[in-house]
Amino acid sequence: MLTAMLVDRGRLHLALLLLVGVLAACALPRRAHARAPAPVRYQVDLPAPHRQYLHVTMEVDDPGREASQVALPAWTPGSYKIRDHARHLYDLRAEDRRGRPLELTRLDKQSWLVEHDGQPFTLRYRIFADGDGVRESHVDDRHASLVSASAFLYLMGELHRPARVEVVLPEGWSAHAALPEEPGAPAGQAWLRASDYDALVDAPIELGTPQVRAFTVGTTRFEYVLTGAEGTAVDVDRLAADAERVARAQAGLMEGLPMERYLFLARLSAAGGGGLEHASCTSMAMDPASFDTDGGYPRAARLVAHEMFHLWNVKRIHDRVLGPLQYAKESYTRLLWFHEGFTETMEALSLVRAGLVAPREHVSGLGQRWSRYLEHPGRNHAPLTELSFEAWTKAYQPAPNHPNVAVSYYDKGDLVGVVLDLELRLRSSAHGREGSLPGLFRRLMASHGARGKGIGLADIVEAATAEAGEDMAWFFERYVEGTEELPLPERLAQVGVRVETSAPWLDDDGRPRAQLTRAQRLQRLETGLELRPEGSVRNVVPGSPADRAELMREDEIVAVDGRRAQDRGTVLARLADHEPGETATLSLFRAGRLIERELPLVESSRRTVRTSLIPEAELSAELRALRDAWLAVDDAATR
Repeated sequence: MLTAMLVDRGRLHLALLLLVGVLAACALPRRAHARAPAPVRYQVDLPAPHRQYLHVTMEVDDPGREASQVALPAWTPGSYKIRDHARHLYDLRAEDRRGRPLELTRLDKQSWLVEHDGQPFTLRYRIFADGDGVRESHVDDRHASLVSASAFLYLMGELHRPARVEVVLPEGWSAHAALPEEPGAPAGQAWLRASDYDALVDAPIELGTPQVRAFTVGTTRFEYVLTGAEGTAVDVDRLAADAERVARAQAGLMEGLPMERYLFLARLSAAGGGGLEHASCTSMAMDPASFDTDGGYPRAARLVAHEMFHLWNVKRIHDRVLGPLQYAKESYTRLLWFHEGFTETMEALSLVRAGLVAPREHVSGLGQRWSRYLEHPGRNHAPLTELSFEAWTKAYQPAPNHPNVAVSYYDKGDLVGVVLDLELRLRSSAHGREGSLPGLFRRLMASHGARGKGIGLADIVEAATAEAGEDMAWFFERYVEGTEELPLPERLAQVGVRVETSAPWLDDDGRPRAQLTRAQRLQRLETGLELRPEGSVRNVVPGSPADRAELMREDEIVAVDGRRAQDRGTVLARLADHEPGETATLSLFRAGRLIERELPLVESSRRTVRTSLIPEAELSAELRALRDAWLAVDDAATR
């Protein structure tokens, strides 16, 4: 009997353990199971492309909860502006697998609650796709560019779920994307898969009848996919050949490529649109008219160079806040000067390496960029870190005073990158080392990018210090977190570049010319006035003569010294009659009132900077080697 009692107690204990286990399992959400979550399935159809709608079906087999929230991203990663993609979403409805409607509640401008009692559910909706550039989807009768952030709803809190996209293709169309294709798709369809929603958003999909050119660099396959070339004079083979040279040059600079396949998804559009980076592809929009002359091809190569380098800088080496991403609101970063500006620097270097820009041309271009930069009144008003952080609210929605208090983090970041590159080369050379900006990126790729770790400013400083062989924190304190003027002319002079300044009204000795044209007379005057074509004031530079004369934006100048001024041209012509040191009387309307202001005229301090290579014979062997390393051409890229 004792034995029987022990057996019964053992059975009871086992039963209790099993019951506890069942209850615990029921209390856990399904997604906590060891098995992988079921993929979210999307189907995209274009029944009438000329109407410019994407018809999307989203199926969720295993919700894992009683109700689910779904949303459309508020922005497209890589473009730091809230776009509210949901404003293009129409006719959203929810149903169960038997087609019965489910309760759907809108929560805010971009998200909805679906009541499904834990059962599989389906969402159906349309997206109006008329975006001009590469940040929103675009559909017409010839093609469809699917920007995933603007097309695919996501399950909030479950971005980790894999995704499967089934595209129903219009007759004769094909699909092109960096996403892996699933086998077994019937004719007229393409099946694509993504490891999670982030991967889906990071891979735009191009549909249509593009021209495709393929090439290989190392073990990486590249595809240049061009849409809209029909009826134009665009040379697709030349575009692809230039892209191949850029790819080889950047692979050399970074000592390899981090992916097996890469796509250049290019579209010809009169609206242009620039480019947008992704981990294994880029979207590019170019104006077909730019190829009416050969000048369009260098611009296309520059776009390729910029967007491709982003596969390292931004997509793998990135600020910690830029991955994992938040899609419902802004992701504020203080590193856009690095992610965009330094990419501009590497873009230019890779074009030289590729043999698409001659070293002399590159050096000459530096002088032109520096001259344009010096004309920005707000270039040293705020630190680059602040300009980056405020990109969401100021850079892409600028107020009228923006030029006076800010500068593009692309433009200034680029010049900071050039100066840092030269600093690293000069200082490392003094320590018997070889340091450079490409070396800094290789270090960050090894320490962070290849390991999936985000970076901060301290990591950039650490990499720069390692490249230079000495502490470089001072550089970032002065020029990134501070607002000191950049020493670009001085650093160029230290690497074998001749730097000369001049002005149109000065002779070779730097003295005013005896006879000046009207244009030169005007260039000699500094007013601080920026005028619109009709003669109204667009901007007044702080501290300028116009500022001291208390002129205001929107003032409508109607006369100079009592003589009628009909537009911008006549206002400037009247001012050109004056010499520095004189005063001009402006008659103007301000908010309907006729008033006068005395404008003091002074000689302009602006100078044009010209940069050129000093002949090799005038350089020491050490300096020649340093300059050659900076401006080297990669022979492998030019073959």
